[in-house]
Amino acid sequence: MHTPFFPSWRPLLAPLRSRRPSAAHFVERATLCQIEQRLAPALPQDLLDKPATGLHSRHRMFSLGRTFWCWIWQIFQSNTSCREVVRQLQALLGVLEQAPIDEDSSAYCQARAKLSLPLLERALTASHQSAQKHAPACPLLQGRPIKVVDASSVRLEDTPQNRQAFPASKNQFARPAFPLLKFLTVFPWPAEPCSPGPRARSKWPNCAS
Repeated sequence: MHTPFFPSWRPLLAPLRSRRPSAAHFVERATLCQIEQRLAPALPQDLLDKPATGLHSRHRMFSLGRTFWCWIWQIFQSNTSCREVVRQLQALLGVLEQAPIDEDSSAYCQARAKLSLPLLERALTASHQSAQKHAPACPLLQGRPIKVVDASSVRLEDTPQNRQAFPASKNQFARPAFPLLKFLTVFPWPAEPCSPGPRARSKWPNCAS
């Protein structure tokens, strides 16, 4: 562990070791079925139910729930291509001896674009609350809650509106410089990633873990 800016923290932090490798090892190698089994308990049971009307209300191959978990799997695979997501689903359907789907990724891309912001906000809030619930009690500061602040940034789509609202950083090396959204993330410490509780029954029948 290297702590060049906070050398006095090393004796406290080094024994804790990083928890990221074990969590990353699971999610990077997990199948769609395993992702749903492990992470679904952190979400409300009705969050991914088929809506009565509106987006995702029709019976399609990429239902709301299937699209959501495909997207989660895609993010955990370092934001891999949509075609790889379809191939993962094709392999899973083949194992389950279900009807195959076309390798074209257009249907998945369109379904993913329909995931609403309120839905993602509810999922993020629920997962945070679940992680807090299962996190061990903090022994520091007499049990007072500790918040960690982390600054980061993401590149946005290069549009006139984004360039005006989120101007590119002057020290960007890449050209052309894309609009840059800077933000602060505040999260509690400690927390247990990828440990929402007991495993859920997957919607994929007879799917091996």
